[in-house]
Amino acid sequence: MNSFYKNENGFSIVELLITLIIISVAFGAFMVAFTSIQGINKKAIDINSANETAFSKLQEYENKDFASITTTSPTGTLVEVEDFSSTLSSTLEKPRTAKVYINTKSPTLKHVVVSIKFGAGADQRIIEFATLIQKNGLGR
Repeated sequence: MNSFYKNENGFSIVELLITLIIISVAFGAFMVAFTSIQGINKKAIDINSANETAFSKLQEYENKDFASITTTSPTGTLVEVEDFSSTLSSTLEKPRTAKVYINTKSPTLKHVVVSIKFGAGADQRIIEFATLIQKNGLGR
């Protein structure tokens, strides 16, 4: 009789190779998904950091005395009054800028915009917060 048809215990080399190929494909898919999730998590952390910084700067201006906030002209034009890029987290992608713009709408009303930009190209993110500050209070 032919020994090819003999019933032997254990796995053949072909079965082991197929098993290794299946495990390799599954591991590769896992690694692609894992690195994608890491990238998404990094972007979320960067956006959260920029949001916190921008909101903190806006609150700083809301808590200032109205007279101490720079008056700008001409009316209707946002004018850069502060660059606080050096306070941004070093984990944000370069280039990164953080600026405050003010538009004096009237003698009793100022429009304050805080803008943070980081990253380049399609990955560039822009975070902006704005508020209206009145002489005797504030509004959003």
